[in-house]
Amino acid sequence: MKRFLLGLLFVGVLIQQVSAGEKGWFGFGVAVELEGFILNPTLKAVKLDTVESKSPAAEKGIAVGDEVLQVEGTDVPGSKALKLKALMQKEVGQTLRMKLKRPNGESYSVTLTAVKSPK
Repeated sequence: MKRFLLGLLFVGVLIQQVSAGEKGWFGFGVAVELEGFILNPTLKAVKLDTVESKSPAAEKGIAVGDEVLQVEGTDVPGSKALKLKALMQKEVGQTLRMKLKRPNGESYSVTLTAVKSPK
């Protein structure tokens, strides 16, 4: 239950970060596994649980179930949630580099360009 609540907190922080003002939007949501202190937990795993159609994520072939291995060259497993949040905060037009792994084990890299949220 603790992991679930921490995951909701982390996802809420990411959603708030992506949708505020001129902050960029990439069109994906994540499920997270966390451990440690609730205000800045350590990430164990981050997997995509939603990918919006016609989003930058969908256009690059990102799929539900893919695991995020790196964001901007920083390994996700073992990182602090606040550090990852800062790396993902992008303005419209800025890019986000990620390395991901498909459920079949294939890894790939993408560069997404942030757009204005359609909502």
